[in-house]
Amino acid sequence: MDDFKDKVVIVTGSGNGIGKGIAELFAKRGAHVVLATYLESEGLAVEKELKLNGLSAYYIQTDVRSEDSIKNMVEKTFSTFNSIDILVNNAGVTVFKPLIEANSEDWNLVIDTDLKGVFFCSKYVSSKMIENGSQGAIINISSNHAYRTLPDTEMYAAAKGGVIAMAKSMALSLGKYGIRVNTVSPGFTDTHHYQKWLGSKEDPIEIEKEVNALHSTGAISTPNDIANLVCFLASDQSKNITGVDYLIDGGLTARLYHSEKF
Repeated sequence: MDDFKDKVVIVTGSGNGIGKGIAELFAKRGAHVVLATYLESEGLAVEKELKLNGLSAYYIQTDVRSEDSIKNMVEKTFSTFNSIDILVNNAGVTVFKPLIEANSEDWNLVIDTDLKGVFFCSKYVSSKMIENGSQGAIINISSNHAYRTLPDTEMYAAAKGGVIAMAKSMALSLGKYGIRVNTVSPGFTDTHHYQKWLGSKEDPIEIEKEVNALHSTGAISTPNDIANLVCFLASDQSKNITGVDYLIDGGLTARLYHSEKF
């Protein structure tokens, strides 16, 4: 399938996990994928892997906390490909810390990465789309924590809730230029981060069983599950969908509560 043939797609935070999965699927479907990620070792490794498979990938070191870094990434992308068709704002960090212990450095890290980064990437990419007359698509990766959350997660929940609210306004602001903006909110996803969390538990096998049991599908998502939804929202199949958030969490958020007693 090459329905994104020669489309230029920027995926932030594409060095591992969900971002890597999204980048891989776009590349397999014919796109030129810009790997806008922070760690050079990860970015170059993904670039090499995709190119070895005959796919188009281009790594640009990007720190989404820095407006200058974002501007540099967008300019390099445009000067290389003369177009930007799709932006996936995936880069993010997770800091779970008690409210009374969290400090301004923690707050700035989460908000600058998860919320401010989405704003400035969208600002500079949409400007290029408008300048070039591209009827593009922007897809932001939020989280089910924007809907249901946990103790000690205030900063992350605030940032991810903000991403959804901001995307709705962007959809209204950019609609007149033919640019659609939507959000995808994953829950548990089988990434390196998840496996590391699982491995830190005393009985990972039992914890994994409990996690899966919370999902009506009996399983958590994979990066490819998220990528399939993102590609749909970037495609012509969703040409009249904008300003919407899509939960993808195996029914986890649909549950009111969970008890072993009844």
